[in-house]
Amino acid sequence: MKKDRGCLACRAGTDRTFRAAMGALALFLVGLAAFPLAQSILQAESGTGISKAAADECARKVKELEAFSARTGNRGTRTTRISEAELNSFLAYQLSPKYHASLKSLTVRLEPTRLQGVAIVDFDQLGMNSKKTVTRMLASLLTGKHTLTAFGKLIAEGGRANFQLERALFDDVGLPNLLVEEIISAVGKRQKPPFDPMQPSQMPYGIQKVEMGQGCITVYQ
Repeated sequence: MKKDRGCLACRAGTDRTFRAAMGALALFLVGLAAFPLAQSILQAESGTGISKAAADECARKVKELEAFSARTGNRGTRTTRISEAELNSFLAYQLSPKYHASLKSLTVRLEPTRLQGVAIVDFDQLGMNSKKTVTRMLASLLTGKHTLTAFGKLIAEGGRANFQLERALFDDVGLPNLLVEEIISAVGKRQKPPFDPMQPSQMPYGIQKVEMGQGCITVYQ
């Protein structure tokens, strides 16, 4: 019986680690970024191709990343390509039910030199508590659900990753980067496990580098 409970606990721990790792990777990619401009418009422009099959394929690849890391003790070398459709499908089918109530949807668009994230954020659920006076005053004016679109770069080298914000739109209107960075950090810290996409953090499964491509990412272990 103790052995069974131990196995169940082990599997539960592995499942939490798996979800957290993929969530972190996706949210890093978008800076946890961002939030949709109209999901239908983004899909029409970038051909995200969200489907259950693509979500399952992404999940399979992530499990392979985990298995390779465990088998080699993070001393091996391996590359894995994940398409934009696979990543967005994984977000939609497997991670979105686990989002904090402040994050209603999340979609990414991958380009060689830029990352675009779009999402819908419910500011009534977010509850920002910034230490910066100006940011706190601006955040107090944000209520209800809004579309936030973030543009920037994923810095993912040397086993660590963070999002570097370049500009953002709030319901199609420009928003100060300082405030957007606070929003991104706040949303990230509400997730399970909490993290700050704006700060360099260790990537899971011995991942050393992530390269952006047109409609895909390449993960290097």
